[in-house]
Amino acid sequence: MFNLTTLRRSLLAIALGACTTLASAAGTFHVELNTQNLGSTGWIDIQLGSAPMQASTAWADLSHFSGFIDPASAQLSDVTGSLATGYRLDTTNAGWSDLFHQVNYAGGKISFDLTIDGAIGSNYSSFSVSLYDANQQLLSGTAGADGFSVLRLDFAPPASAGESGSLLVNGYDASLVQITAVPEPSSWMMLGAGVALLGLARRRQLQA
Repeated sequence: MFNLTTLRRSLLAIALGACTTLASAAGTFHVELNTQNLGSTGWIDIQLGSAPMQASTAWADLSHFSGFIDPASAQLSDVTGSLATGYRLDTTNAGWSDLFHQVNYAGGKISFDLTIDGAIGSNYSSFSVSLYDANQQLLSGTAGADGFSVLRLDFAPPASAGESGSLLVNGYDASLVQITAVPEPSSWMMLGAGVALLGLARRRQLQA
């Protein structure tokens, strides 16, 4: 006889395994900042830098922006792309990349998707986000342990071919920042297949 409980437990184990992989390996993440109490407009400073005194080749792709405004005034340092197509921060040339962009705090949140990758065997890089007021002064109460960033992630590139890099959350203010993994298409397909199997199992159970 078909055991629906066993199937559910198996699918749950598969789903949890997929989530663990996504959380521990570098992939795409959704970053959301709570700006309800930060005023009307301001600036966000997004940086990607190599480890101190060490050469590194890494890049960060930003996309699916919410709350970013006036791209014409953005200040780009070793950054390519646009607000419409997405920005890429790259440490290849100078070891440091910086995007300083105007944002709208009044909407209650600003957000973007982040994907980090790097050359095999490179040293780690740090990704950080800082918030500034309309006069481009660091917002009081948003600086973390390092004195300026509301979010910091450390990225270690893959050690060899076929491996993936790892991303470590080094520090963030939980009252201001939410960061969640964005499932890859294969994960969505797996979960979709699991839901379909549950529906089929339920249908057979009702027919029996």
